[in-house]
Amino acid sequence: RTPEGFRLARELALRKYSDIHDALSREYPDRMGLALEAEDVETILQSGKKAAIIGMENGYPIGEDLSAIRLFYQQGCRYITLCHNGHNQICDSQQNAGGPPEEHGGLSPFGKEVVAEMNRLGIIIDVSHLSKKSMLDVVRLSRAPVIASHAACRALCDVPRNLDDEQLLALKANG
Repeated sequence: RTPEGFRLARELALRKYSDIHDALSREYPDRMGLALEAEDVETILQSGKKAAIIGMENGYPIGEDLSAIRLFYQQGCRYITLCHNGHNQICDSQQNAGGPPEEHGGLSPFGKEVVAEMNRLGIIIDVSHLSKKSMLDVVRLSRAPVIASHAACRALCDVPRNLDDEQLLALKANG
């Protein structure tokens, strides 16, 4: 988590977004369309194409700069998983191999600002990979519904990535 590390991660993310835009316009214009709004998904599907929605798995490339969120939004990013398999500057992960089980005790102070900015811009918050405390912080603070795009029910498969009953009920209450 250094300025250089954040810069390199941001550059890589922007390069990937550019590649997605290039592929959609050059290689798949007759088969896929980019959905930037919820209504776009239905319109694209009705045209016989598949809808592409750009996301980000791990908010690390945001660095410590809230304006980066707007930059990613401008590139078409519409959902962000706040962390991945390790704590970052935004929140604690459900997994931090070889490191402490907690760093922030949920969302960091910066992470709370990230949630507010994502809500303001209309970027969906994905709580997959978050620690239980981080996930519950997000649900408590978010003014918009959140998603768990790739997590399951812990009662069916007891692994740390999956959500327990309290988390599932919080997700439901969040909308």
